[in-house]
Amino acid sequence: MQFNKITFGIVLMLIAINAVYADQCPTPDIIKERKISRAYDWTIDERRTLEDLLAVEELYSVRIKNNGEFAACYYSSPGQLLRLDAKPLKEDCTVAKYEGNWADSSASEQVCNEPDVYQCRFAIYCDETTE
Repeated sequence: MQFNKITFGIVLMLIAINAVYADQCPTPDIIKERKISRAYDWTIDERRTLEDLLAVEELYSVRIKNNGEFAACYYSSPGQLLRLDAKPLKEDCTVAKYEGNWADSSASEQVCNEPDVYQCRFAIYCDETTE
C-alpha cells in the first residue's frame, strides 16, 4: 500500500510541475475574468483601452517573437484585431515552445500551426547561471 501512495504522489507532482511551467494564450473568458497568468508582463498597444481588451472574442494566432523575448496572442473583436503580448516578469528568461505544432516563420519567430491554437503551449525558461 505504501508503494501506491508514493507512486500517486509522484504522479501528482509531475502533473503540478507541468501545470506550473506550461502556459497558453488566455481564452477570452479568462481575459474578461481578469485571471491571466501572473508570470508575465501582459501588454497591448498603447492606443488600446481596457474596453478593447475585454471585448476580445476569439484567439486566432499564437507566436513566439524576437527569439523568445515574448509570446504574442492575436485576438479578433468587433471591428478590430488586438495583440496581447506576454513577456516573462523574471529577468534572463525567455519564452519557448513547449507543446504543439510550431513552425519557424523567420529566424526570430515561431508560429503555432495547430488547427486549435490553444494546443500550442509555451513555457518560460530562465538562465540560472546569471542568478
